[in-house]
Amino acid sequence: MGVFKFRQFDVDDSGCGMKICSDSVLLGAWVAREYRDARTVADVGAGSGVLALICAQYMTSAKITALELEHDAAQACRANFAATPWADRLSVCEGDFAAWSPKTPPDVIISNPPYFTTGERSADLSRAGARHQSSLSYKSLIAKAAGWLADDGRLALVSPADFEPHIVFEAEMTGLKLRRCLFIKTSPAKPPTRILWDFARRDGACTSETLAMRDSDGSISDEYRLLTSELYLKL
Repeated sequence: MGVFKFRQFDVDDSGCGMKICSDSVLLGAWVAREYRDARTVADVGAGSGVLALICAQYMTSAKITALELEHDAAQACRANFAATPWADRLSVCEGDFAAWSPKTPPDVIISNPPYFTTGERSADLSRAGARHQSSLSYKSLIAKAAGWLADDGRLALVSPADFEPHIVFEAEMTGLKLRRCLFIKTSPAKPPTRILWDFARRDGACTSETLAMRDSDGSISDEYRLLTSELYLKL
């Protein structure tokens, strides 16, 4: 894709296995505007760093660590961070996320993890790693997050809709409690294709909502515009 221009920052994803997609933008906006007062954030499997940058835009005091295994993606992430006004609050930790040990328990852990568990792998190793749950899986992410999070922290991630039972099971096994979820549809008449998840250590009320990205006539929905209006230059 090359350089993608947002309202307050640019992202060059040319060195990354997976390119910028609406999944990350939706997740970033949905989470970051809800937790603007967060102090510490970890973006797990950061790729080009788009989730970390979205968090930096909304969470104006947060220190944000991007965890990325692939060297080329980590390099792209560093370059994207350096080109923003928030470079002093952004850092990259290159290597296996499971080996990371945070100095301060994160207030928010956010991730758009790989979601293919079967099927043909790309010949491009970085793309294959980004697409397949080889090193970063939902199970490993949820288990590690349960140990890392601050007492009042949140784990936010995106998954395909048909992963719902698996995600709920893994969270229950670690003691994390579902507090918010957003079902994403491409249009009102179609079933959800993605789910945005927000888990906490502490139990409490859970809200569930649905967002259609486009109206029945094919135009971009008001709900999608509202959620992403502080990010996209235009829709």
